[in-house]
Amino acid sequence: MKTQYSKRIVLGLLVACLLTAAGCSASKLQNAPEAPLPANESSAEYLDRLAAQTSVSENDAMRGVLLLLDGKDTAGSYDERVAALKERGLVAASWDCRAQRPLTRGKMAYMIYLACDVPGGVVLTLTGPSQRYCLRELQYRGFVGQGAAYSAVPGMEFVAVLTRADSCLQTGKVPEVLATNEGR
Repeated sequence: MKTQYSKRIVLGLLVACLLTAAGCSASKLQNAPEAPLPANESSAEYLDRLAAQTSVSENDAMRGVLLLLDGKDTAGSYDERVAALKERGLVAASWDCRAQRPLTRGKMAYMIYLACDVPGGVVLTLTGPSQRYCLRELQYRGFVGQGAAYSAVPGMEFVAVLTRADSCLQTGKVPEVLATNEGR
């Protein structure tokens, strides 16, 4: 009786592991660099799709920054998006860019900080932009929530940051919707 019971547990664990592995490989295939983003996706459809994701891929993030700046994404591939943003100085030449990799908070902050031309503090003025200090500046201003520069960006947060960035570009002011420091 105990042998049958332990065989069932082992079999159940094996099935669970196989299902988990199958789920992981399916998501990797969906976000493979060869897999293009949905064509003719409107801004609203893009934001809805992103909001449901647990993390934003670099490919989706690059599309978001292009939509923010140009109102459209005319790039046909991830490499074209990266090249367009490198040309504008929003993606550092030293970055190892991979379409399917989750976007880090540091990369997001770097691109948004430069895209919105946010005035920097003393460290940013002296050293120039870096992922770490762009993130710290945007966190200080309440533009971005707290978190480490290397952590992945959830879809809802990226949508919120894009919304604040759009407001900043249209008004010329950094929105302080997350500001928690008293006496600002």
